[in-house]
Amino acid sequence: MKREIHIKSKSKRPGVVEKDGILEVSVSSAPFDGKANEEMLELLSDYFEVAKSAIEIVSGHKSRQKIIEIRPWQKK
Repeated sequence: MKREIHIKSKSKRPGVVEKDGILEVSVSSAPFDGKANEEMLELLSDYFEVAKSAIEIVSGHKSRQKIIEIRPWQKK
């Protein structure tokens, strides 16, 4: 399953919210050295209740707009 993501870095309250079919992920990390992406994967792992390795960034590695692919059969 592919999902569109909008990531917000340096947030006071990390979390995941769905708005109009797009997931808005707020992370507390700054977007340096992939730390924001790593935190985003951890939050999405908890949100979808799958292993972190089941989520892959398909496009937008260095962008706020991302497309991820989730393999839901890899449950926690």
